[in-house]
Amino acid sequence: MGGYAYKITRDYGFAPNPFGEYCSLACCKPNIRKKAAAGDLIIGTGAKANDLLYHLIFIMRVTEKLTFQEYWEDKRFAYKKPVLNGSRKQVHGDNIYHNVDDVWCQLDSHHSRLGGEVNEGNLKQDLRGEYILLSNSFVYLGDQNMEVPQKYRELCPSIKHRDYITIRNTELAEEFFQYTVGNYGLGVIGDPVNWKEYD
Repeated sequence: MGGYAYKITRDYGFAPNPFGEYCSLACCKPNIRKKAAAGDLIIGTGAKANDLLYHLIFIMRVTEKLTFQEYWEDKRFAYKKPVLNGSRKQVHGDNIYHNVDDVWCQLDSHHSRLGGEVNEGNLKQDLRGEYILLSNSFVYLGDQNMEVPQKYRELCPSIKHRDYITIRNTELAEEFFQYTVGNYGLGVIGDPVNWKEYD
């Protein structure tokens, strides 16, 4: 078991998408999505930009890894396809890519341009990750984020880290996962941090 931790500057319930039985990381963070394996822990903490540095937004144990096409075709994840006139959860669905005749299509979504025009930059970055990380063993805190105790700070990216860190102390990471589950239970605890912008 290994793990990765990264800073979240924008939390809309899209990346990660914690809704339903599974927390999914389907977009953004291509290097993590390419490298991570089942059993790995993924930790998402806030950043200086949103005044949430060293605050836990989510933690998940990867239980499954799918290609984009597998994710698109798997009926279990049909509910993660965006519905732009639906609820906030539906609007931020992350199941947005599928291949038709060797051409990748991007649904009208949080990662497309206004009016559904393809955002080529997001498409290229997202597809570079090659895989979707899925978990049915996760804690998503969102706006109920927790300041990470000093004991576990080495698991969190600091100001100097630009993208993500590889977790070396896997025993400490496992202890932190159990600590978080013990305090909050599994599943969705709060709303996405940036949903306050809609109020």
